[in-house]
Amino acid sequence: MKLLLVKIYYSFPIQLLLLHFRKYQVLLIFWAILFGTINGGFAKVFGGDALFLAPEYLGQVNFYSTTILGLATGVFIMSWHITTFILHTGRFKFLATTSQPFFKYCLNNSIIPLAFIICLIFRGWEYQRYEQLSTLPEILLLAEGYICGVLFIIFFSFFYFFNADKNIGRRLEKKFGNPRNFLKLVLKPSQEPDENALPVHNYFNTPWKIRRARNVDHYNKHYLDSILKQHHFAAIITIGCALVFLVILAYLMDYNVFRIPAGASVLVFFAFLIGVAGAYAYVLQTWAIPTLLVMLFGLNWMVEHDWVDNRNKAYGLNYRDKKERPEYSADALQRFFTDEKYEADKQHTLKVLEKWRAKFPAGEKPYFVVMNFSGGGSRSATWSVNVLQRLNSMLKDTLMRQTVLMTGASGGMMGASYFRELYYEQLQGKAVQLTDSIYAERISRDLLNSVFSAMAVNDFITPFRSFHIGDNHYAKDRGYAFEMQLNNNTAFVLDKTLKDYKEPEETAAIPMLIWNATINADGRMLVMSPQPVSYLCSPQYQYPTRQGRDIDGVDFAQYFAAQGAMDLRITSAIRMCATFPYVLPNAFLPSNPIIDVMDAGIRDNFGQQTTLRFLYTFRDWINENTKGVLYLQVRDTRKNEMQPIKKTKNLSDLIFEPLFTMQQHWSAMQDFDQDGLVNYMEGHFPNKFHRVIFQYVPQQQDKAAALSWHLTSREKLDIANALNNPANQSAFNYILQLMKQK
Repeated sequence: MKLLLVKIYYSFPIQLLLLHFRKYQVLLIFWAILFGTINGGFAKVFGGDALFLAPEYLGQVNFYSTTILGLATGVFIMSWHITTFILHTGRFKFLATTSQPFFKYCLNNSIIPLAFIICLIFRGWEYQRYEQLSTLPEILLLAEGYICGVLFIIFFSFFYFFNADKNIGRRLEKKFGNPRNFLKLVLKPSQEPDENALPVHNYFNTPWKIRRARNVDHYNKHYLDSILKQHHFAAIITIGCALVFLVILAYLMDYNVFRIPAGASVLVFFAFLIGVAGAYAYVLQTWAIPTLLVMLFGLNWMVEHDWVDNRNKAYGLNYRDKKERPEYSADALQRFFTDEKYEADKQHTLKVLEKWRAKFPAGEKPYFVVMNFSGGGSRSATWSVNVLQRLNSMLKDTLMRQTVLMTGASGGMMGASYFRELYYEQLQGKAVQLTDSIYAERISRDLLNSVFSAMAVNDFITPFRSFHIGDNHYAKDRGYAFEMQLNNNTAFVLDKTLKDYKEPEETAAIPMLIWNATINADGRMLVMSPQPVSYLCSPQYQYPTRQGRDIDGVDFAQYFAAQGAMDLRITSAIRMCATFPYVLPNAFLPSNPIIDVMDAGIRDNFGQQTTLRFLYTFRDWINENTKGVLYLQVRDTRKNEMQPIKKTKNLSDLIFEPLFTMQQHWSAMQDFDQDGLVNYMEGHFPNKFHRVIFQYVPQQQDKAAALSWHLTSREKLDIANALNNPANQSAFNYILQLMKQK
């Protein structure tokens, strides 16, 4: 038994596995990320597992999409073999005495790759069965595609290296001439011991045959090195091919057929990175870290001095003229958003409200309907459209006619923007049925695939690429990919600008819709609307207790008027409102100094601050001209939900909980704070304020839809079924009864 254990320990596969953990551990990080992702331990909140377990190609998860993922997996595995072959074969000189040394190396280096393939197939089976609701034949077809893709790359690679072996033999024959000269060099007795060599007793010669490793002490060291270095050259060519492939994908990303599954893009990108990391470490040796530091300092200098500038911009804005940029400071904001501007904007909106009131009979006071939509990625967008469709159907297509204001954050605003545009198209006589389930299906389509694909092939490999809108040019990054995919998913109905909504909002043909974002520099709110709304940029104090107004927001359209704010793309407004950290890039605005914005949910995840300020500003008009306020909140989380409290805590809890407590309870803290504000607001509308909440509650608490830009088939069904939740049914019935009251 002891002898068997010794043989296993000194076998080539085990020695290689141990060597990976002893040397160049950075290369194992790639495997750790991949294993963590497919098992749900890494990037789960972003839907990272879906990139590999449900890869989409041309909008479908099918044989072709999993085949592409398999091809990419094969590329990554071969890059792993190639890189570690270059780094480690100097320790296993016996390989040089075998035929097809690279094949022997790969065969014995396959513990980790095989474990990954098996794990991915197993997790893919579970995911497709329980999340995508696929049938057994469908799952088997997907697995077949994946396996075929992996095997194709592996066989193709070995075919290349088998030819490399033949070429190496020819080169050696030309170099040494007759066999006698060859043997003199190979068996040269003055062989110094190799201190780097590791003991290996046996290895897999074929998948089914074990052979004893030959003793190579009598071989010339330089001869063995020359054979292995010939393979190193062939390996580096393969790494270069991966780079070329990524560049091609980046330049062709505008064409659907070249948008391969995001998981495949990530794997090819990792293949390139792992090859570069290996080559870097192999060439520079002990100079690797100092050289890396010099490169980082150099890159930092270029970014700092604008030599490298791939910052994301809001599409439609003019960034060219730097002299006309508005100053961004507390004093400048005070000077710009004056009391006179506040009053003028208020009077402008009062005219809009009068036109809205004119749509109803003079003797019949309507309810003043305002809507808030919470953030939450595709989950919130889909839930919002489902609620609006059901509510509009129950109210006989009168919902949008009675609605004055729609606002919120992130994914909820994506759904609200889409539904309002569909309503506007219906008003224009287009063939739109607002209750058609196709619209909820379209807004729920995948956005994550294009974002991660662009991140892998565009943001890192070709960050210098750009596109033009008029005379303005912008970086082609994951923000561009997000907007492009959103337009594709929604049949390009959102491919508009702010100014396209100015006239229909002014005439009250459609409700006012306000997109918000958070300014990173100071936490102020960026308010995006085609109407002048500076009255939302500061609280209005009932008594003159302060010398000036506290400007805590920026009216985007007015402040950046000289930069063409009204030409802002609607998809950019949605993206700026929904910029989840790292998933989407922060958008930089042309101010002096430059500021950047991100998700509205950082400041207000439910849009309530904007709505309450709007209601307070027009409280007198509302009380005089309407029956009261119907305040609808559409949220993708349960209100006042308490997560299970741990009875015992481990060491990691004690270390990390203080750091992430605010992040974990951010929405709850906003709820508690804003509930108090809502209660105060009710006092301005005595017995005329009706707050109704629609909340997505999963059928199983541990099976809630992910906060991601990707939804599974099961999650889409779960969101639709949440409409029938007793609490939501009660909310629907309450609104129906309220609207029937005379």
